[in-house]
Amino acid sequence: MFRPLAVLLAFASLVTGPSLLADPMGYARAGTLASTMTLTATTTGDLTGYFAFSSAGGTDFVRIANLSTGYISDWFFNNHATTTGTTQNFGHINAGDVLAVEIYNYAGQIFSSDPSRSADGTNHAFMSHYSGGPFNGVNLPVGVYVGLEDLTRSASDLDFNDLNILLTNVDFAPAVAAHAPEPGTFLLLGTGLVGAAGALRRRLAVR
Repeated sequence: MFRPLAVLLAFASLVTGPSLLADPMGYARAGTLASTMTLTATTTGDLTGYFAFSSAGGTDFVRIANLSTGYISDWFFNNHATTTGTTQNFGHINAGDVLAVEIYNYAGQIFSSDPSRSADGTNHAFMSHYSGGPFNGVNLPVGVYVGLEDLTRSASDLDFNDLNILLTNVDFAPAVAAHAPEPGTFLLLGTGLVGAAGALRRRLAVR
């Protein structure tokens, strides 16, 4: 069966690239807080960042904090004076290092992909994989896209596109949160303690 819409979309993708059909770096759940992710270095070497775009009205900057070594880069990528594809060396990383991406806003506040480092205690970064290709007229490499939110959670639109960058040599995974033991764990622990107490009483009675 002839499907004119499918043919049109296929032709459009060949002519203009993937950016026409969808924003590969967009956050699909605007208005909701993005899931907290742990960003980790995959190889040892320099961490290269690429400026993607910005929609913020105020002036923002971005930096990388290496939580494993304690190294924190300078602030880079003024969102009103940087063009898509501009690169920046954020410093040396070792495979396995845990990193945080942080944004500094016009009000002097710092927000991070690590909630414990954010001024309001919440995650301010959305992460996704980018397969490489044209974006805003520039070819960007394969990497991890990070979209940052520059206002407190209570004042933010949570669209995670105030300052947006692409990082190479890194990957991300859902953060592992500490949690209380399951009820079954407490039950097993309690049973063990009761059994130990009974054995101790029997032992003392024999003497």
